[in-house]
Amino acid sequence: MRIEITKNLILRIQGKPTTEALDTIFPPGEYPAVLTPEGMIEIIKTSSIRALFSFSQFREKTSLGEIVVLEN
Repeated sequence: MRIEITKNLILRIQGKPTTEALDTIFPPGEYPAVLTPEGMIEIIKTSSIRALFSFSQFREKTSLGEIVVLEN
């Protein structure tokens, strides 16, 4: 799936399994997103920077217009 982030979002990301979760800025733009086996939505910034959302969190961001689904 492809999504568009419409404004700067500060999202909690999980790095490698040995590192702590960090906050990072996702600037406006298009990003790939995938459904995980755990039922989460993962937005990919780079191969090592990914943000995870529950469906309810993702739905909230889309209803506020902060995230737009471009392609499913």
